[in-house]
Amino acid sequence: MLLADNRISIRERNFPDLLDMALHVIRAYAVPLCVALAAGVVPAMLLNAWLLAPLARVNPQYGMPTAYVWWMFLLVLWEAPLVTAPVTLYLGQALFTERPLPGRIVRNFFASLPQMIWYQVVVRAFTIGLIITWLFQFISWAYLSEVILLERNRFWRGRRNAMTTSRRTLILHKGTGNDLFARWITTVAVGVMLLLSIWYSMIVLRGVLVADLSWDWWEMSLYTFHYPLALWLVVGYLTVVRFLAYLDLRIRREGWEVELMMRSEAARLTRQLT
Repeated sequence: MLLADNRISIRERNFPDLLDMALHVIRAYAVPLCVALAAGVVPAMLLNAWLLAPLARVNPQYGMPTAYVWWMFLLVLWEAPLVTAPVTLYLGQALFTERPLPGRIVRNFFASLPQMIWYQVVVRAFTIGLIITWLFQFISWAYLSEVILLERNRFWRGRRNAMTTSRRTLILHKGTGNDLFARWITTVAVGVMLLLSIWYSMIVLRGVLVADLSWDWWEMSLYTFHYPLALWLVVGYLTVVRFLAYLDLRIRREGWEVELMMRSEAARLTRQLT
């Protein structure tokens, strides 16, 4: 642990600063972040393409395959926490270590997998279709993935009255509803603009390179490949933003920067004594 030499300065920031800082983090760790994102995105894209294959067979005279676009969006929204778990785990190590260990990331992922499946797959499956319920879930569990993957609390309280994931999540998010709602609105606006920018950039680039806008399987790939790819790229960026926002919340609510300074000083004194 390099507590005195962490890669990200530990201090309070507003949300626009976090959006900008996420770009710097992505630039600094572009290759490993792409690998971590691809580890989850590639299987998800293949699965979604198989599940929605019947909806992709659209006659060109009807234009955009609306059902395909809508269900792809819901699938990506539902799968995002589990798919981006490797990114969150990598960022958790990259903050404090010079060389994050892939083996440790894999072990932590499988150790956290049961809770991720329950909270982020099973529970979300019953709430993702209800916008109001999903909005409440976002405000109440905005940083649930970080709590599960990075803090790794127990699922059950047990005899020792240990801290559980659900209890820790409630404590972390208590009294932050207004701020989280404002950040949610900003996140949606930024996400939509990024999605449209990336997707239409792909369309323009394809038109320039191929110079053929006829309706064929290349044209359909704008919805079956380019659209989900653009969705996952936006999700990857927002995952980095969410990780930074989680750090910011801990700093604001728990004085985490003071804790890190004390731990860093204790580690330095321990090295001197030994």
